[in-house]
Amino acid sequence: MNNNEWRVERAKEVVKLLHTGVMDDNNEVREFNILDYYKIIGISPKSLYERTYDELRKVYSESELKKFYSFVLRSLGDPKITEKAIMEVKHSVLINDKLVEITDFDKTNIINYLKSNKIRLTSDVYALALKDYINNGFSFKDNLDEKNKALTK
Repeated sequence: MNNNEWRVERAKEVVKLLHTGVMDDNNEVREFNILDYYKIIGISPKSLYERTYDELRKVYSESELKKFYSFVLRSLGDPKITEKAIMEVKHSVLINDKLVEITDFDKTNIINYLKSNKIRLTSDVYALALKDYINNGFSFKDNLDEKNKALTK
């Protein structure tokens, strides 16, 4: 399979998951999000859409592709944030009825995960990654040293 065929297959998977959602660790279906996207393919949604659109049009109707296009627009519309801005914000989350501070260590783990996966740092992406981190989502299971998981269960 050449690179373009591989991209088209990943794009088909994205289109399918945008329609069906993804199964979470509790066997519940939830909406496909940008972190799910980057687990499938490491190029920007805009780039994938532009590189595969002609091939996707052969398989999907325009209405089916609108969801993919909307997903691309949402990913572009979410403004970038800086690492410094994240590190400056002090906040806590409720975990098991206890207020737990998000430490600089936790923030650094999340930022490093996003960087290592070449995921654009935006407020929505950071919020999703933080939620994933707190809930010990599969995104972080293999990316953090077990003894250093400050917030995860």
